Amino acid sequence: MNLHTFFARSMIAAALIGAAGSAAAHTAWLERGGAGGQYRVVFGGHEGKTESYPASKVGTVTALGGDGSALPVERREAADGVHLQVGGEAAVLLMSFDNGIWSKPGGGRSVNRPMNEVPGATSGVHAMKYHKTIARWGEAATRAWGQPFELVAVDVAAPRAGAPLKLRVLIDGKPAAGIKLAIDEEAPGVTSDADGVATIVPRAGFNRIWAGQRSAVHGEARFTTRSIEYILGFEVAATK
Repeated sequence: MNLHTFFARSMIAAALIGAAGSAAAHTAWLERGGAGGQYRVVFGGHEGKTESYPASKVGTVTALGGDGSALPVERREAADGVHLQVGGEAAVLLMSFDNGIWSKPGGGRSVNRPMNEVPGATSGVHAMKYHKTIARWGEAATRAWGQPFELVAVDVAAPRAGAPLKLRVLIDGKPAAGIKLAIDEEAPGVTSDADGVATIVPRAGFNRIWAGQRSAVHGEARFTTRSIEYILGFEVAATK
């Protein structure tokens, strides 16, 4: 690796990690299990690693049919994470994951507690994760489902490996410009335009499209930064 490449990769990693350390670069998504609507909540992704997590960090998981109707979701806690059983054929699944507040004392490692509970803390990040799995492409894939931070497909047609795919970034339901999207959380990305739209090129297999935003918080004793990271997951068939 030459020096230029080393520094370029270092800058990308620093942008993702930021003040909260590597914990804030982690994301959460749903991984399909066996047949019949089985899923598992997975947390991690930084440097390709997954980690255990308290089940309490997994928020509401919603499964929606192709007509937008809500489907029943059974939740079970296991040693390898939270498992879900969806009753019916889901087109879209939505999830929130609150990774809590990570505070960093000067010269030390980040800890999963508010700044006002960490002596000498110089910064703190409240790290929220949102996720959407598109299990079946159609109208449901192009609808906004009211997540505070959301990626929405522009076209109804299922994506193809190596072909451009347009996605719209919504924050509080409104198109958001200047948001980075990437094929995964550690890859160089693209930026959403004035209409909130960005174009990525999916790969064959399961894609996890990353997007995120960090914003400073003032007048809050527990943290100084709010971090939102998003994973849009979907399967793409291999090109024949």
